[in-house]
Amino acid sequence: MKPNILLIYTDQQRFDTVYALGNSWIRTPNLDRLAQEGVAFTHATTPSPVCLANRWSLHSGQWTSTHGCYSNHHPGPRPPTDIPNMLRDAGYVTGLSGKNHSFLTAADFDYWDENPTLESHPEWNEYLAWTRYRRRKYPRLAEEPVPTSVTAEHAKTESALRFMDRYRDSGRPFFLWLSYLYPHTPYEAPEPYFSLYDNLPPPRVELDGLAAAGKPFRQQFHQRNNDALIPFTTAQIDLMRRVYYGMVTLIDSEIGRILDFLEAHDLSENTLLVFTSDHGDYLGDHDMVAKSPALYDALARVPFIARWPGRIDSGRRDDRFASHIDLMPTFASAAAVPCPAQAQGANLLPFLRDGGESAAIRPYTISEYGVPGEPYDEARLLSEGLKGRVFTNPADDRLPWEGNPVALAGRIRMIRSHDWKLIAEDHGAGELYDLQADPHELANLWDNRQYESVRDELQLTLQHWLASIGLEENQ
Repeated sequence: MKPNILLIYTDQQRFDTVYALGNSWIRTPNLDRLAQEGVAFTHATTPSPVCLANRWSLHSGQWTSTHGCYSNHHPGPRPPTDIPNMLRDAGYVTGLSGKNHSFLTAADFDYWDENPTLESHPEWNEYLAWTRYRRRKYPRLAEEPVPTSVTAEHAKTESALRFMDRYRDSGRPFFLWLSYLYPHTPYEAPEPYFSLYDNLPPPRVELDGLAAAGKPFRQQFHQRNNDALIPFTTAQIDLMRRVYYGMVTLIDSEIGRILDFLEAHDLSENTLLVFTSDHGDYLGDHDMVAKSPALYDALARVPFIARWPGRIDSGRRDDRFASHIDLMPTFASAAAVPCPAQAQGANLLPFLRDGGESAAIRPYTISEYGVPGEPYDEARLLSEGLKGRVFTNPADDRLPWEGNPVALAGRIRMIRSHDWKLIAEDHGAGELYDLQADPHELANLWDNRQYESVRDELQLTLQHWLASIGLEENQ
């Protein structure tokens, strides 16, 4: 019997936000349960640390350099096929509950609920009115004045429960993509989650600033651009981190409702459940907020837990480099259907069973960002008359813009082992970090002659990887 496949997805959740995986400050009893009952990849990585490009990769099984979606503002052509259509062709009933933000449409699913509502709830209209009011304020960092049961995230869970209840006895296996927005900006939560945390550790920052630490121009520009619009104070950063943790715990409680439903209806043992997130969040690390065109672990590493009782291992931590592009081959294998030839990822099932294969999933992990073209520097800013210009978000001119054309110009690619990380920018600049000595990536060793051989070896490996997917350097 083919298993049900449930993909639970959050947005902008850091890899280090699960209690069972080492964060003693946070409360995540349901994610802890998943980790205890399944396999947690501790070094999983997003193909691109931004929603649209990563969702393109997840559903196509392809690297961003292959599918050509480079950012939230640069979609590529629609891939030949995708996870829901692959599974629907194999007899699955398919559903989406929650955020889409991909090339998929209602035509790709049997059940489509992109913006679930709670219209029958007497406080729902009050909640919507409050969210419209809060959109006029920034930074929000606000307490939602309704119970958890009236929030949009609760509505997504309700939608998922409706789907599973409707199709659990249909005689067909189901695929459900349950896609939450939290803990994405704007950092809001109802009580008790808004006030749940206090006295969290401070962010990790370069004490003398990004320029002194040798960070690339695009990061320095992005930081200046953000600060010109929203100069977050230390107190605001602290509140942001506490509210963010509360949002993670709120989502954890929603996931608990899903796990309870699976258990109550005897669905757990025949359901492959994968929990992961799009990408991470700075939370004040490197003196930045939200995300930017950069490839720090705070952005590029993601939580990634798989559970399939009796079919894969339980209670195991695996430090190999899983990626979202591995989900298409893994789901194809679980459903016993041919994997589409377009997929560039690995089938994870052999790594999830019997202690996992001894071989690496891949010897290093890759993540990419940026738009092809010539990167900026101070001279180019001056020559194009952009010196001193502040780039605002096209949707709201009070907000900074992660996709501003200066910070986004030029492709950047990360190659990471357990010991080293190299980020190569088009046309020569880059970053190099000794992850054993500097796990928070504060000191860029790119121009340090002592590490030239390490840098050159990693650059050569990256060039070989580009060639393996049919690209040359600087494409």
